[in-house]
Amino acid sequence: MFLSRHTPSRAPALALAGLLSFAGLAGCGPESTGPGATASEPAATSRAASLVTLGGDTSCAWGSVDCNPCVPDVPARFNAIRDHGEVLGFSPGTFNFNVAYPGSNHWEGIQRLPLGSGRYFVLSKRDGNAGGNVGHLVHMATRNGDGLRFRSNRLSTSIAQPEDTAPPGDDRAVTALPVLGGYTHGGGMQAVGNIVALPMEEGPGAGRIALYDYNSSLNPSPFAYVAGNTANAGTASLSKLSNGRYLLLLGQYDAKSLEVFFSSENNLRSGTNQWLRTDQWYDGELASGDWGPFQNLNLVTDCNDSQLYLVGTRLGGLRWGAVSDDHAHLYRVNIDGHLRLEHVASKHLYCSNDGSRQCNLDAAGGVFVDADRNLLLYATEHADDGPAGSVKMVEFRNTWADARCGADISHAYVDFYDDSDFSDRGFIYDYVDGGLKNWGSFHSIDAFNDKASAVRWCIPPGWRVRLYGDSNYSGSYKDLIGSGTLREVNLNSWSFGDKVSSARWLAF
Repeated sequence: MFLSRHTPSRAPALALAGLLSFAGLAGCGPESTGPGATASEPAATSRAASLVTLGGDTSCAWGSVDCNPCVPDVPARFNAIRDHGEVLGFSPGTFNFNVAYPGSNHWEGIQRLPLGSGRYFVLSKRDGNAGGNVGHLVHMATRNGDGLRFRSNRLSTSIAQPEDTAPPGDDRAVTALPVLGGYTHGGGMQAVGNIVALPMEEGPGAGRIALYDYNSSLNPSPFAYVAGNTANAGTASLSKLSNGRYLLLLGQYDAKSLEVFFSSENNLRSGTNQWLRTDQWYDGELASGDWGPFQNLNLVTDCNDSQLYLVGTRLGGLRWGAVSDDHAHLYRVNIDGHLRLEHVASKHLYCSNDGSRQCNLDAAGGVFVDADRNLLLYATEHADDGPAGSVKMVEFRNTWADARCGADISHAYVDFYDDSDFSDRGFIYDYVDGGLKNWGSFHSIDAFNDKASAVRWCIPPGWRVRLYGDSNYSGSYKDLIGSGTLREVNLNSWSFGDKVSSARWLAF
């Protein structure tokens, strides 16, 4: 049977085993279905039972084209995401994004791809204008190709606040995903490797997920569609499983309901692959206050035990914070008999240091597993009112920023914190970016003069960073000695709290 295509009820969801016996199957046709097509409805159910699995794929290497690397101890890596991030941005290039205020058009989802050594983002949006687009591919041409955090591309020696600095013109949108079949609202999405699952709604029929393959083209057309049970298609979550098949979740009605699909084959591009609709989950199955209207939902696999997790981003803290705050939440996912979610952790994120807001988790948000298997989280603003018409965004990195920092000076860094317990706003001083800010005057760096109360650093032997009590590298000083290990200090223990006015890298 098919679940209702009307507003979902609050009745308990059917167990997966029962659905496997009777369920209709939402089909996913080959590329020839065309942009206006809807999913076909194949009748076979014989292969569905083999799709039930608890585990995500743990064999995926970074840079793979159709899967995402696992993360060791997902809850720990989630909790280690720095709550203040580095500002990034990109320009529209030759496109009109059509998301400027006032208006209902806005950014919806963001995914970083391993494509081009990890230098590409895909972003989705709502665009109701004639000739509009539901997404864009953005090339971050000036960023590193290591598969690690990008670092800020909005640094300047003459502008104190990164928030006021425009990104380089080469970091820009390069292609667009046009509105297809009248569906003008792209939603929160997820990529596996370079394959993107983009939900679409506000069209003539049921909400649906379009699958795009950026391995074949920088400007692909959907190679398949997956039709949902309702007109709503707000989020798509996609992950490769340990048996080689794929799990797909379609979030409806502000993610109050999740429709569950499995692929019938290991190759998503196969013309005979079917998407098997097997289950429906409702937010009432969680304790009150454990769920909310998530803008984006991304699946992540734990390397230690193949456990699947779901990271949700939204504006508002559920029972943990104010409705105007930006939050990420982590859920443990079980699909043994019926989709079950368990709330594990929450993270309050800050979209500004001390200046204007640079992101909004009511807009685009999404996680990325870097080459060190850390979780990075990206978030954009709602519109495109950044400097010089750019789009503002933030990269939330891991607390320990780079695993190669102890041996390679090009990966070394110092992380300054406003508060002595390594919290509140801060600034990261990367060796490779040493010439991009005026480190002779912390007053010119986000007004951080006499603010640093704690420091974390990772520097190879033979190097140090000297912290000075006065501007222009003068006055009393303390040295952060490179030992090849991750280190931290509360500067109050050195009687140097709230005294740093300048800093520079020195070789022994």
